[in-house]
Amino acid sequence: MKKSKQKTTTIIVIMFAVVIAIVIGFWAILEQGRNKVKEDKLIHSKNEEVNTLLNKDLNIDYPSTPREVLKMYSRLQSCVYNQDLSDKDLSAIVGQMRILFDDELVAANSLEQQLEDLKKEIKEYQKAKRTISNYVIDKESSTTEKKLEGKEYATLEVSYLIQENRGYNKTYEQFILRKDEKDKWKILGWELVRSEDEKQE
Repeated sequence: MKKSKQKTTTIIVIMFAVVIAIVIGFWAILEQGRNKVKEDKLIHSKNEEVNTLLNKDLNIDYPSTPREVLKMYSRLQSCVYNQDLSDKDLSAIVGQMRILFDDELVAANSLEQQLEDLKKEIKEYQKAKRTISNYVIDKESSTTEKKLEGKEYATLEVSYLIQENRGYNKTYEQFILRKDEKDKWKILGWELVRSEDEKQE
């Protein structure tokens, strides 16, 4: 009887140990999965600015004014032309840009086509040793807003200082933005207004 009780106790202890091992193993697998999801969401780059922009959730923290939208766009654009991005980072940066675009602009430019065009432009920039040195966005007070067919539009100018070899060139681009159904300002399009030589070293 005593041996039977000891045997039963031993079996219970073994079963209990097995259950604990299964629970710990299951928990470890879940935790590993959670960490992988977190890691997949974060995109790592050698450049701090690139990391900051890639890991910013624009769907939650969207710029509130046309000027702030263009500031974010210009930061992304500077990364595209100034940094040596991997294909993965370039695609992610362009993905961030497209969140700032109006649906009409997104529909007119597929991601594949935009990436293809950008890669060609980047090669031209690198060949000419061209970089975006700085950009200046007009003050909020300079924003022109109007309503057309129930839609709100805004226009604002951005000047980009482009360095090429030892010279500088300044380009001025006028952007038009439109408010979407969620009251977010989205880039509808832009055009080159003028370009001028800034200085020669």
